Amino acid sequence: MSRNPFPPPDAPPQFSAQFDSRVTPDAPDIWRTLVRPFVDVQIEAGMQPFTGQMSGTHLGDSLISRSACSANMRHRRTALDVRRSQVDHLLIQLFVAGGTQGDYGKHPVDIRAGSIGLLDLGQTLDSRTTSFSTITLTVPRDRLPTALRSRKLHGALLDPGQGATRLLASHLSQLMQHATSLTREEMSASVNAGLILLSGSLSTLRDGEDDGPARQVVRNGMRRLVRRHIERHLDAEQLSPETIAAAMGISRSSLYRLFLRDGGVNAYIQGRRLDRCFDELLLAAGGHIGIAELAYRYGFSSESAFSRAFRLRFGTSPSEVRAHARGHGDSEPADIRSREDAAMIQAWLSDIRQPAAVAAR
Repeated sequence: MSRNPFPPPDAPPQFSAQFDSRVTPDAPDIWRTLVRPFVDVQIEAGMQPFTGQMSGTHLGDSLISRSACSANMRHRRTALDVRRSQVDHLLIQLFVAGGTQGDYGKHPVDIRAGSIGLLDLGQTLDSRTTSFSTITLTVPRDRLPTALRSRKLHGALLDPGQGATRLLASHLSQLMQHATSLTREEMSASVNAGLILLSGSLSTLRDGEDDGPARQVVRNGMRRLVRRHIERHLDAEQLSPETIAAAMGISRSSLYRLFLRDGGVNAYIQGRRLDRCFDELLLAAGGHIGIAELAYRYGFSSESAFSRAFRLRFGTSPSEVRAHARGHGDSEPADIRSREDAAMIQAWLSDIRQPAAVAAR
């Protein structure tokens, strides 16, 4: 990978790390720890040594990065991971080599070399990846154009034969190669250009709606208004489809259609209440909140009903989340902080979580 030998004085931060189990036997564990804020990785043991590479350049609030690894692995991101990581970004991922198969949320995917797939870190993931090389543009959700925020992006596979997709693939490759020489204005423009090309590639994909563009804009706008109303009244005892429909001036059938992909309004409300409870348990003050108190505050009939719903959504119990908040969470390899290259990547992954964490409060 070529680099500008004379970067500008205000060159953007970069990171780079090499992994080789012949030199560092615990290289697979270090890799797993570095990507843990994004995904939980299970690396398949093989006869060949584990080798890999990570590098990237900050583009203001976004990141362009390259990853390559010799091993086959399983990537998982559960609902618990989504809430705990406080990362809310979209990954636009070009597979230069290798591929991945599995489920992005409820959407089955089969991404091959030369294709571009979209991974929404606000959704779940369970996939198996062969030895691979990828170039990824990571963009915060609030950077996405409004038209893209309303799309079902998770698991979308861009047609490699489409002109806009080929342009996007070329753009990602060139951005990875020349990012270090860009000014701040050029970095921002480059990210915007990538999002424009992404919009063009997505224009031919159906999103599961039969409405025309004008009706879809109205539908998305009303959905946003209803979601804001629900957020303001999550702890209201009388929050229900009837009260929401009355407050928003729409029929119950129209309200249900707005949340059809969420399993209905009640399912959406319960999911958001569980998410709010999860966040409260993670706060420092969460240790002083009784689980039964939290359950009744957010409309559950009993502590046991709350715990069952909580475990179904996150795969863990409320008490286990509270224990994690008190400092009994997962540990990391003891020597990772002593490795300068790995520490740089870990620091960036920590930084990327801050905007989402602030927004969640």
